[in-house]
Amino acid sequence: MSIIRKIRKDFAEPFRDVVAGFALMGYSQTAAADACEVARSTFQYHVQRFGLCGLFDRKNYRPECRGYNRKGRKGKRAPIYTDDHLLEILGQYGDISRERFNERQGQPCADTFCKRFGSWTGAKRLAKRKRI
Repeated sequence: MSIIRKIRKDFAEPFRDVVAGFALMGYSQTAAADACEVARSTFQYHVQRFGLCGLFDRKNYRPECRGYNRKGRKGKRAPIYTDDHLLEILGQYGDISRERFNERQGQPCADTFCKRFGSWTGAKRLAKRKRI
């Protein structure tokens, strides 16, 4: 079933009317796609295909990644893990290879440690010092 038919069936209105309704309510294309439970790129493709892009206000645009640096927003995205927390996690595993560490589910990946501390070996060295 195409997304046009899915939206028509879910909302009991034509696709153009549903999209126009979301635009009039102030939704961004991303938020409207989320509300319709459709992939954002697919939704935007059909909106563009029907020539409905002009209905949406660009001020309401919400990029997929919340850490995206938009105009007016200063600085980088805040780190999810603190340095101490990362070193504490790595300290629990002792001398472990990157590959074995990445196999563990629910942990930050080894690349996070490399980016934060310069290298995997450097991160392990700092974790060992902190543990002692």
